[in-house]
Amino acid sequence: MSVSSGSEVLETIQRIRAIAQTGLTYASDDYDRERYAELRQLAVDLLAVRLEEPPERVADVYLLEQGYPTPKIDVRAGVFREGQVLLVRESSDDCWSLPGGWGDEHDSPRGCIEREVFEESGFRVRAVKLVGVKDRHLHPYTPRRLERIYKLFFLCELLGGEARGSIETTEVRFFAPNASPTLSLGRTLQADIELLEKHRNDPSLPTYFD
Repeated sequence: MSVSSGSEVLETIQRIRAIAQTGLTYASDDYDRERYAELRQLAVDLLAVRLEEPPERVADVYLLEQGYPTPKIDVRAGVFREGQVLLVRESSDDCWSLPGGWGDEHDSPRGCIEREVFEESGFRVRAVKLVGVKDRHLHPYTPRRLERIYKLFFLCELLGGEARGSIETTEVRFFAPNASPTLSLGRTLQADIELLEKHRNDPSLPTYFD
């Protein structure tokens, strides 16, 4: 669910919701659990008002969150060939992004990014370095998201395969890093591509993290 306005107020409400969820996870007293449940519902109601969405839709975002609230994980790959970076055109907005997607519970980080690249582009790769870990909330990705998301960027070695689209992608191409097409800014920023290129040129650079 995207977020477009009132960021400071939304952050406060989100914090209240997270505290309530944590309380429900660890509280043993029935009265405390009842209070935390009421507090969580109030936070959902406030978010619904702020976002102008039905409370049920806001609640659905957190439907499966039962334990301690944690960020979601997004993985992205930097795959280079002859100095150009691999990008895929997203079917959802017709813009381009680094191949990747949500982390899957049954996959390791390496397994996840290697699989995502193959599924979205047709190329087989091997992850060779974790280049960066970004808190999406702290960078100008748009639209904003209600959930907290950590983005993991991997430098990957191209092993083989051939370009082909998928259900999620309609086109696959390599671009000069400084001549990117229109990017899907909820997924990839020009700064992400530049970070990956720097690490490709100098693998000794330390991993970036927020």
